[in-house]
Amino acid sequence: MNKLLNGNEALAYGAIAYGLDIFAGYPITPSTDIYELLEIELPKYGGKFLSAESEISAINMVMGAYAAGKRAMTCTSGCGFSLMQETISYLAADFCPVVIVNVMREGAGLGDIPRSQGDYWQMTRGGGNGDYRSIVLSCKSILDCMNAPKLAFELAEKYKNPVIITYDSDIAHTKESVEMLDLSNIKRIENANWALTGNKTGQKKVFQNIYYHEKNYNEILKKKYDEIEEKEQRWISINTENAKIVLVAFGISARICEEVVREFVEEGKKDIGLIVLETLYPFPKSAFKNLNAKLLITVELNILKQMRDDVLLATNCKIKTISCGEMSVCPTVLELKDFIKTLEV
Repeated sequence: MNKLLNGNEALAYGAIAYGLDIFAGYPITPSTDIYELLEIELPKYGGKFLSAESEISAINMVMGAYAAGKRAMTCTSGCGFSLMQETISYLAADFCPVVIVNVMREGAGLGDIPRSQGDYWQMTRGGGNGDYRSIVLSCKSILDCMNAPKLAFELAEKYKNPVIITYDSDIAHTKESVEMLDLSNIKRIENANWALTGNKTGQKKVFQNIYYHEKNYNEILKKKYDEIEEKEQRWISINTENAKIVLVAFGISARICEEVVREFVEEGKKDIGLIVLETLYPFPKSAFKNLNAKLLITVELNILKQMRDDVLLATNCKIKTISCGEMSVCPTVLELKDFIKTLEV
């Protein structure tokens, strides 16, 4: 059965279908649809909905739920995500597999509610104190939003690490027809090997930073992130094999870029390609190997061109890289095509 859903609604149903036990959250635009839908629907399927008094409370409730062996999730936006940073750092230190949805809005500070991709550095560089990274999954369609919780839960529990699902407010509120997932046979976590048990049989009774009880902490931490960077890069390459110009984008800007490439190809200009990022961390460096491009263009909705840093690192600065797009301003298909036509390659 197909249903007309926006990105937030699709993600909420996806979380239910893939075994969400406990949701804790605090409403904030543009992520509130997730909160509102789960408040109604999650209890119908055996889950628990908790309305927290703040984002700080919400993220700590989620940490407690996962520490007890339950699959848990929270959602937020903008300054709410900033308030969660200290606990996200603790989650990484404690090897706690939590899923956080960050529906981006413009900042800095309180900011405003229009589209933005300005949280890129905050999500991909950690955000809180210490040596850690969060896995970051990006959605560019309503179907992506519906399927993202499955992968997020799997990766969080595989690496015992926070996973962030992110998209911008355009994806959050765009509606598309998607096939509904089966909610009749939801499988839940059994025997979570990270969970507290609190008994005297030798099972785990302490949930804390592994730094304090693992002698090889440095090696363990490095090995985990090395493995994530090697195995979990995800991207889509479109028409990049012989492209002289390659666009790089995620979220709503990736959808604009897809249409730009399609129209150029139909017009006979076949030397334009696109790399769509499905993971922001680990950054898909492998997507840039063996490119013959003369120019890379990051299309990103922020002032400081944050994604461009990772593109330059992936290419060892060997390919000229420029950027377009602004905070809350996504170029149209026509504007982006006209911009590309002015470039000399």
